[in-house]
Formats: sequence, structure tokens, C-alpha cells
Amino acid sequence: MKGDRNRQPIKQDYTYALGQAAFCFSICEWNVVWSCEKIKPGALGKIVNEELTAGRIAKRFIDLVRNMPRSAARDELTTVAQEFVGLVQVRNDILHGKPCTGPNGEARLSSKKVLEIEDLENAADAFSDCSIRVNGLLHGFLKTYVPA
Repeated sequence: MKGDRNRQPIKQDYTYALGQAAFCFSICEWNVVWSCEKIKPGALGKIVNEELTAGRIAKRFIDLVRNMPRSAARDELTTVAQEFVGLVQVRNDILHGKPCTGPNGEARLSSKKVLEIEDLENAADAFSDCSIRVNGLLHGFLKTYVPA
């Protein structure tokens, strides 16, 4: 029923941090997807049509980068691709977390630990940092990259 979401025992500051983390990851993921497309035209269609999970997108990104000619930019892409793999796990811990009552008595998510607002904010910052770096490569080196 309309408004039932407001019956859930969760505070707005927590949902804001959770939503911000989810959105920041989504931006990062799509910068990776568009980078895959730039490295190998047609990759976007495969990713979308096969409905790849974030983990499979990360693996595809690593594989595409590994097959690029050696260069300083490839080394940078390799670093950011490996970082993205780790961030997928952070995102999974958040979005696949289990509801619980935190030590402060408030509703929280739990994965390997109870996720507090600071954890969600740190994740959003890490997702954003990776996203900004991938975006820089996408609109820098990859803008003029011609696949072999």
C-alpha cells in the first residue's frame, strides 16, 4: 500500500547513505561498461543483452584491458580494473546485506559486520574515486583509442 515503506524501522540518514552508495556504484559500473565498449566495440550490447552482473562486468573489463597493447595507460586501466573487482565485493556486501539491529538499537544492514553510516559513506567515496579515475581514462586515453 502507498506509504508502507514509512512503516519500516529505518532512519532517513541511513537510507540516504545507503542510496548514495548504491548510486555512486552505479555510476562507477557504467563508466566501466562504457570503457569496455571503447576498448572493444560491441561489448556494451553483450553486457546489456546478457544482463551481466557487476562481478562478470568486472571480469570482462579485466580481460579486455589485459588484451590491450602494453602502455602506461593500460597499466593504469589494469590498476583501476583490479580496484573495481574489489569494489564489486564492497557493493555486494552492502546490497546483499541482511537487515539487523545495530549496537545503537537502530535498523542496519549486516554483512561481514554491521554497516554503519560511516561505512556506507566510505564505500560511496571509494566508488566515486574509482569512477572518477575510470571516467578520466574513458574521456582521455580511451577517447582516441583505436582497437586493434
